[in-house]
Amino acid sequence: MSNSRSKNALLNIVFGYTAQIGILILSFVGRRIFLKFLSVDYLGINGLYSNILTVLSLAELGLDTAVLYSLYKPVADDDIPLINSLLKYFRKIYTVLALGIFAVGLALIPFLKFIVKSNLNGTELVIFYLLFLVNTVASYFVAHKVAFLSACQEQRIQKLVMLSSNLILQVLHIIVLLIWKNYYVYVSATVVTTIINNLILNAICNKIHPHLKDKTEPVSFEKGPIRNRIYSTFVYKIGGVAINNTDNILISMLVSTAAVGFYSNYYTLITAIQGFIAIISTSLISGIGNLGAGGDKKRQYEIFSMALLFYHFVAALGLVGFSLLFNDVITVWLGSKYLFDGKTVFIIAFNFYITNAVTPIWMYREANGLFEQVRYLMLIRAAINIVLSVVLGKICGTFGILLATAISLIATSLWYEPGILFKNIFKMSVLNYWKKQAKYFSATIIGLIIAYYSVRNIPNGIIMLLIRAVIVAVSVSLPFLAVSYKSTEFKMTTDFLKIRRK
Repeated sequence: MSNSRSKNALLNIVFGYTAQIGILILSFVGRRIFLKFLSVDYLGINGLYSNILTVLSLAELGLDTAVLYSLYKPVADDDIPLINSLLKYFRKIYTVLALGIFAVGLALIPFLKFIVKSNLNGTELVIFYLLFLVNTVASYFVAHKVAFLSACQEQRIQKLVMLSSNLILQVLHIIVLLIWKNYYVYVSATVVTTIINNLILNAICNKIHPHLKDKTEPVSFEKGPIRNRIYSTFVYKIGGVAINNTDNILISMLVSTAAVGFYSNYYTLITAIQGFIAIISTSLISGIGNLGAGGDKKRQYEIFSMALLFYHFVAALGLVGFSLLFNDVITVWLGSKYLFDGKTVFIIAFNFYITNAVTPIWMYREANGLFEQVRYLMLIRAAINIVLSVVLGKICGTFGILLATAISLIATSLWYEPGILFKNIFKMSVLNYWKKQAKYFSATIIGLIIAYYSVRNIPNGIIMLLIRAVIVAVSVSLPFLAVSYKSTEFKMTTDFLKIRRK
């Protein structure tokens, strides 16, 4: 079972990375062509509407996590009648939510004029929004199948389908921009591709798991715990949306929609890197959940310690690399006219850092179903974030809005959630966690100082940019190696890699 979990996790990571690299290359090319033929206002609309519809999808929040957690044990037990009954139940819920989101989305149209600060035609803005709304709703009709594939640790199937559809979409986007230079057709291509993606994914899932089409006798199961789990994760993730998906809305309202377009360029790079990290996270969560269902707390903690070292190292690379190289990458990619100032770039990098440094905490919280204990925490964090975003946004613009995100995380989840995890899952003191995080934080600061003084006098240019990137990687790696090479988690990581190479 342990070998099966490791094999599935590795396969998911390999296929996921293949998909991510292909999509990344085409999206970079597509973004450059986009800005060549369409204005930055259209780019801002792209990011703004995506955020608005994520906020509209609040009703779904918690459902995906609750569905996945509810499927872990039936999948581990190969209880097909119960799996089929659960999936039918979840399909009904997703359908109702999709219709509800569509209705609420339509009701929001009269308020768009207060959110969008742009010179684009008002009628066009409404049509663009409707296309985005249809695209969002369409994704819900196979959501239960996606959750089932994740519970089976078969995310690679979804990744392969996503790769194919996204490759086609990116090519279509490029063709549309080159031939028609029309944003209507651009967004319509996205909607069509989403629908085709859903149909293909559904067909493949049914073929691989033919029991999903079987007319098995319904199995009764307790809906109360599932509803409570959905409610707890819903409350928690409302805060997450208010924090992570309102920045573009606030930037549009307090600064301009064009500023959203500027930020989306940086966010595209962040999302690309985060996509690679998320592939590892989602591939591991299912295995951790199955491990937790088996009651092996010792092995869970060992994997947690390895994950903590890995994610903090990645976070440090992001902080140092983005801080020192971000504007150079944007200049080479899109041109110097799309740059933010140094302090705004640093706060974008810092938000990446603190988010990823604590990623193992939320991974283990979700895998072990710790929803109820933290359900109100994110609401508190969201309230702090929104108030500070408005205040600091009026004073400091985009920098202030992004700074509020960092402050809200440090003031709440950063220090509170680790204690909940260690008390309920590991049954040990949280002090060891903070000692490790302090050690990794010190290594990060040392790496930042070394990298800054090493690259500051190196001139710009593509070749020089690559040299600076190598220097940054070495500057961060050496301090982390120095503080961790004697640790148990470092030894376990190297042993694991040695085994996988054989």
